[in-house]
Amino acid sequence: MSISTNSPAIPMFNGEDYHIWAVKMKFVLRSQGLWNVVIYEVSQIKAYEEEKLKKDKAITCLHAGLANHIFTKIMDY
Repeated sequence: MSISTNSPAIPMFNGEDYHIWAVKMKFVLRSQGLWNVVIYEVSQIKAYEEEKLKKDKAITCLHAGLANHIFTKIMDY
């Protein structure tokens, strides 16, 4: 049995049976890696992005302080 990697059809909400549509949409979004965007608040997403930026800046500073022959030994981590 093969698994399709195509994007699933987006279920259309027609104003009825919201509880069914909501479950379908949850799994469509989960299958696309987008569910976290829905469940987390904007402030949580922003805090995560700010923390990631800080880490990236720190790593960049550390990389800048390494000679190339040392950097090439750790660059894939």
